[in-house]
Amino acid sequence: MFPALKAFFLSQQKPPIVIKKFFENEFSEIYLWHMHSLMSAFHTHIQDMEKEKNSIMEVKKIMNSIHTILLERKSNNFMSLKVKGLLAQKRSDGLGKEYDQFCADVQGLYSTCLEYLEKWMTPMEEFSTFTWMDLSEPPEWNDVEACIKFLGEKGVVIDDVKCFDQVTNLKRFTERCNRDEEFSGLQVHQKWTKYFEKAKSIACYSELLKIAQFVFALSSHNANVERVFSLMQSQWTKERNQLSVESLKGILFVQYNLKDMSCKDFHAYLLSNRKLLGKISSTAKYRWADKEDEEEKQDEED
Repeated sequence: MFPALKAFFLSQQKPPIVIKKFFENEFSEIYLWHMHSLMSAFHTHIQDMEKEKNSIMEVKKIMNSIHTILLERKSNNFMSLKVKGLLAQKRSDGLGKEYDQFCADVQGLYSTCLEYLEKWMTPMEEFSTFTWMDLSEPPEWNDVEACIKFLGEKGVVIDDVKCFDQVTNLKRFTERCNRDEEFSGLQVHQKWTKYFEKAKSIACYSELLKIAQFVFALSSHNANVERVFSLMQSQWTKERNQLSVESLKGILFVQYNLKDMSCKDFHAYLLSNRKLLGKISSTAKYRWADKEDEEEKQDEED
């Protein structure tokens, strides 16, 4: 598409100056190819990061991964074979100065990306003590102890004596389950749910539960909030601008929390819940119905 795009913008009488200068540059296509290579790495990690129920440990792990990739690319001044091939052609055409400038720009781009990423990684370092909670490996007591101290400073009291025995049980559980590929592929909250379900009683995990409650209450990203805003905009349209806040809230609750339920399953769920069916058919949810009832009672008293 590049030749067509270049021809189109340069044929315009008054194209945007920035775009005009870009397409007049002999290296414009090479810049686009390099950006394509770089953004593909970001795109894959962003998809993983914005999963609905990611924990802060998973997001931190993903950010560390892309940070490592960028460091390696910068240290090796990485460019794809496609970019190198086009660069070699330009150099053979006598554009050595422009060639050097492009290589410098590649380094500058990697540096800028790393600076931006590190800016967002710094606040997450506070929660590094919870890394062991991804259960990718059996937990070590020293790591758990650091968490207990951290939570103590936040006002969350953990009984370290009870917790030690519970961590011992968790370690055995993790060693056994990590041999199972299906368990290893679960999200962190799913691993912990399985552990709590397997335990004989709450006495076996009471202190670990306190730690888990704190960690999983932390918001790992704002993608879920953005999804709710999108749902809200699809419902609160110009044609439906008289919807009350309560009605919109109810619609969003149903759409968001039951989005994984098929129409058939939702129908079966409604039929099995008599109390809910009663509320659906009742007029109690309508304010105008309440007003009419009040007026009727007032007439009867008169």
